[in-house]
Amino acid sequence: KRLELLGDDRTVVLHPTAFSLDETAFNELLVKMGFHSDESKHKLMLMFWEELAVVCKSSRVVRKGEVRPESGVRESNFKILWTNQGVAQSGPGGPGWITVTEQGIQQSFDLTRVMFSRGNITEKVRFGKLVQKDEVVLDLYSGIGYFTLPALVIGKAKHVYACEWNIHAVEALRYNLAQNGVANCASVFHGDSRTAVALHGLENKVNRVSLGLLPSSEGGWESAVRALRRKTGGWLHVHGNVPVKEMNKWAFWLCSCLASFVKKFEGEERDVDWAVICSHVEKVKSFAPTVNHYVADVFVGPMDKSATTSPTTLGMIVHPGGSMDSIPPDATLTVPSCALSPDGPLHQSWMREIAQTN
Repeated sequence: KRLELLGDDRTVVLHPTAFSLDETAFNELLVKMGFHSDESKHKLMLMFWEELAVVCKSSRVVRKGEVRPESGVRESNFKILWTNQGVAQSGPGGPGWITVTEQGIQQSFDLTRVMFSRGNITEKVRFGKLVQKDEVVLDLYSGIGYFTLPALVIGKAKHVYACEWNIHAVEALRYNLAQNGVANCASVFHGDSRTAVALHGLENKVNRVSLGLLPSSEGGWESAVRALRRKTGGWLHVHGNVPVKEMNKWAFWLCSCLASFVKKFEGEERDVDWAVICSHVEKVKSFAPTVNHYVADVFVGPMDKSATTSPTTLGMIVHPGGSMDSIPPDATLTVPSCALSPDGPLHQSWMREIAQTN
């Protein structure tokens, strides 16, 4: 559990405290072995890292860092301990540049600058398969292309608008689009994803939106609805870290919030009334003992005239067995604990700072 291999080059990734000179017990062991000075300890460890790389047939050894919750751009804190490649620079060819190939899709990035989640591959593929050929897709939190690339490579989307504000992730995204042969099918926008739709004229443009930000993508929900095509509506795939016991409450509340955004469009041209339908909630992985990473698949668009729901219904949940629970337009729903609020546990300081400037 203290060592893993990552990427096509089998990069050795150590636990944050494994063989660390910051650990008292490990330091005491080195002293007993005769290594008293800091210089002698560092020389020993450098030889140890190189030998570890040789044994693991790797070109690099790194120590895992934690994504800082208060970092709005979600930078990685990985530290390179030893490498036989590259020079001290960021980007392609640098010592932190790594490629992880999943399902034939190459994802390259600087692991000292950008986070990477290995547990989302099933969801990436699922999303790619949900995308229909020739759809126009908006990825509001694209990162290095976690869902942008599957939409293009697996789903054969006509075009993807990819929004991201970590400049290092944007650099990797552009590189990944090129190396996977889909650069001509994507537009990349660097900046705050919550304002990207209005800033870049993406309203009434897309068939499907990925909202893959954790712990919550709530800040982008209204922009996502506005990006959907007025004539047809479309699908939102909403990610969130949600207490297991509140999953249904979260889905109802999500639909209610989206329905409130739909109401704002009442003065705009639409052929028929719109509905908000959560057809499925997918568990991606466990985030904590009582919290899961979920994705809600929500259709927001014209109501099917053959549906049995009341024409005044704005939101509903479709359960796996086919039964439906409707949300009356004026219903008051209990807000789940994972909802963002100025003093809530998920509302981090960088969110407050951005809110104050907007």
